[in-house]
Amino acid sequence: MILLRVLRLFIFCLVLSTLCSITKCGSSDVTLKFLKAPHAFSHLNSATFAFEVLNSGSNRTCSNCSLSCKLDDGVASVCTNGRVTYSSLQDGNHGFEVCTNGNHSFVGCASYNWTVDTIPPTAYVTASTTFTSSSNVSVNISFTEPCIGEGFGCKSVNACNLLVYGAGQVVPSSFRVLKPNLMYSLLVSLSPTVQYGRAILVMDRSFCTDIAGNSFTRMANSSVHLHIDRRKVYVNIRTRVPEKLLRINSETRTIQATNDLNKLKVYLYFSSPIVNSSMEVMSSLNISRGSLVPTSAENLGNRRFGFMIANISSTAIVSVEFNLKSIITRQGTHVSPTAPVNFLYDSKRPADVTLGVVEQVQGTPFLHHVNNFSEIFGKYSSGWNRLCDA
Repeated sequence: MILLRVLRLFIFCLVLSTLCSITKCGSSDVTLKFLKAPHAFSHLNSATFAFEVLNSGSNRTCSNCSLSCKLDDGVASVCTNGRVTYSSLQDGNHGFEVCTNGNHSFVGCASYNWTVDTIPPTAYVTASTTFTSSSNVSVNISFTEPCIGEGFGCKSVNACNLLVYGAGQVVPSSFRVLKPNLMYSLLVSLSPTVQYGRAILVMDRSFCTDIAGNSFTRMANSSVHLHIDRRKVYVNIRTRVPEKLLRINSETRTIQATNDLNKLKVYLYFSSPIVNSSMEVMSSLNISRGSLVPTSAENLGNRRFGFMIANISSTAIVSVEFNLKSIITRQGTHVSPTAPVNFLYDSKRPADVTLGVVEQVQGTPFLHHVNNFSEIFGKYSSGWNRLCDA
């Protein structure tokens, strides 16, 4: 507030000295005096000037002096009654000049310069993150121009020019001035009891002005939404490998098996978006046979990632395991562990190989290693052929 008063006093004295100045017209006794002019920094797009020509000896108005006025680089024109008004001025620097012809045709001029600024100050509110599981978030406030007067402040939770709605509040002790009247920072604490919610940060209204007198105005970037999410994030690994029923030793079992290369696709579905790229997700997958190639499927806001299994040339048990250490969710948490996916990939009549069968027993998958294919499956060769042909 003291800074604003000092600044306004300085501007007032500057304008007053200009208005009180007298310009002598050559060697004559005629002088020109400003009576009214806009502020040196004006928030108005119009300006009115008043002036008079005096006979210095008698200090009386010169009755036979002609006047001409000019704005900026325009053409001078006759101005009467010692007054002129200009409107629809553009923002920026302007100059006004008035000239008079004295009694002996001596010409004298007086000029005045000022700045038009009709754009109100605003501020950009940015947070270190907009999705978080943390207990607090760092916030920066940046003004488009010096905002004086009371200025931006945060003395207490209830006396802060950054307002918080929802599951959070400002931390006044964290308030820092980075650049006076321009840049500030502080912390916003988020309620520890909220698992999933949000807090809205928005600038206060009309708490400061710029040097021209424009009052602070909120803009679209004067607020930010903080999304709180402390829930666990899960991943589900799916494949396109079909399930088949196979009867082995008088037992019917469900297995995942295919000999169709087009079925060798793996998809990861996350319960919440992650920040990793498709290549980073692919690097987190360990595959026992073959290699992975990204697909062109949409990722649904970084929640689904698809990969094709390539370079498998023979019958094999394929296991896909997810290494979650390098995967980060958008709220900064890790992904919960998940079981690997196993399936069988065969030719029409496989030879003696080690095979894997995924058996579903009360919803729990088990991998059975079967040696000596001919001995066990020879009896059910017709069933196996139907399995491979399906």
